[in-house]
Amino acid sequence: MNHELLGKPDFPIVKVSLASGESMVAESGAMVAMSSSVSIKTEARGGILQAAKRSLLGGESFFVNTFTAGGAAGEVYFAPATTGDLEHVALNNTDLIMSRGAFVCSSPGVAVDSKWGGFKALFAGEGLFFLKVSGSGDVFFSSFGAIHKVAVNGEYIVDTGHIVAFEPSLTYGIDRVGGLKSLFLSGEGLVCRFRGTGTVWVQTRNQNSFAAWADQFRRVERSSSSDD
Repeated sequence: MNHELLGKPDFPIVKVSLASGESMVAESGAMVAMSSSVSIKTEARGGILQAAKRSLLGGESFFVNTFTAGGAAGEVYFAPATTGDLEHVALNNTDLIMSRGAFVCSSPGVAVDSKWGGFKALFAGEGLFFLKVSGSGDVFFSSFGAIHKVAVNGEYIVDTGHIVAFEPSLTYGIDRVGGLKSLFLSGEGLVCRFRGTGTVWVQTRNQNSFAAWADQFRRVERSSSSDD
C-alpha cells in the first residue's frame, strides 16, 4: 500500500493506492472517491459491544467501512469530516493515544479502542476517554487546524484543547498554567503536563474556543410579548 497526502494543512486528503487484495479500514463517511475495482464492506468492527464502546466513549462511528481492491489495483481518497489537518503514522507493534474523534482510517492490522483517561481527563474538560490505536500498519488521524509535531525530552506543557495525539511512552498530568488568577482570567485554563521521552501532536485551533467565539454570532429568536 502506498499513500500520498495532498492539500495539507488547510484542506487535506489522502490518496491510498491499493494492490490487488489490499484493504483499508475507515470511519463512516471518510471516503471521498475510489476506483471501480475497489469494493466496500460495512460492519461493526470487533462486534456490537466493542463498536458501541468505541462509539459512545471514543467519539468514533459505530460502523466502519473496509475498502478492498479486487482483481485489479485501485485507489481510494479519504478526508476528515471537519476542517483541519491530516497526519500519518506507521505503527510497528506499537501504540498511539489519540483524542476523541481523531481517527480517520488505517490498515486492517491496526486496532482502535477507547482508553480510560482517568479523572484528570474529566477535570480537564476533555472527557474521560481517549482512543488507543495499536498493532502494525498505517494510521491517519485528523485535527482542528494544522498539526504540529513536538519531540518531548523531559517535560512539556500543552493546552488540553490542543492535544491531538501522543505516544504512550509519555506520562501526563493535568495542571494549572499559573496561579488561580491565571486560571480564571488568562483564558488559558488547564494544561496537560507531559513527562518523559516521546512525541506529541498538537493542533493550532481549539474546538471549544472556536465554538464559544462562533456562539456570539448565533441568531437568537425572541418570543413575542403577550402584551402586544
